[in-house]
Amino acid sequence: MSVPKAHLWHRFFNESGMLKKVNLVSSLRAGALAALLFCVTAFIYIQSADYTLSWILYVGSFLFLIVIWVHTMQENRKRKENESTVSLVFASHVTTIIGVFISCAICFILLAVMIPGYFSSDADKVLTSEPGNTIIDRTEGLSSHVFIAATLVNFSVGSFAGIILPFYAKRNQTRDSREPTPLHQHGVK
Repeated sequence: MSVPKAHLWHRFFNESGMLKKVNLVSSLRAGALAALLFCVTAFIYIQSADYTLSWILYVGSFLFLIVIWVHTMQENRKRKENESTVSLVFASHVTTIIGVFISCAICFILLAVMIPGYFSSDADKVLTSEPGNTIIDRTEGLSSHVFIAATLVNFSVGSFAGIILPFYAKRNQTRDSREPTPLHQHGVK
C-alpha cells in the first residue's frame, strides 16, 4: 500500500511539529513581496551599472527588512501577541529564506535578460567606476554585487528583524507557552 506524496509532506511537516506554527501562504506572500521590492532596486542598479550607485542595493535591502518586520508583527498580532518567541523567530526566518531564494532567482533572470552576453565570456554591460579591489567576473563585479546583496545582506537584515522583533513584541515576557517549538522532537528530553 503506497502513501500519497501529499500525505507524506503533511505528515512530516505538520505532525512532527516542524512547520506547525508557520503560515506558509503568509510567509510566501511576504517573502515574495520583500524579494520584489529588493529586485526593483536591483533592476535600477543593473540598468545603471555604476559602482557609485551601490547604495541603491542597500535601499532594496532596507525595503526587504521593512517587509519582514511588518510580517513578523502581523504574525504576532494574529497569535494574540503572546506567541512563543521561538515560534516567531522560526516563522520570520522561514519568510526571510523564502525571500532570499526568490530575490536570487529574480536577480539572476534580470541579469540574464538585461546584460547581453551574460552567459558568454564577454558581457556587453560591465560595472563602471569600481575600485581596484572589486571581485572580477564577466561583468566586472556587477553580478557579484547584486548576488551578495540578494543573499548575505538580505539574510542578515531579515535575521536581524526575525531575532529582535519577537522579543520586543512579546507582551508577556515572563514565560513562553508550553507548546512544542517548531523543531522540537517528541519523546526527546
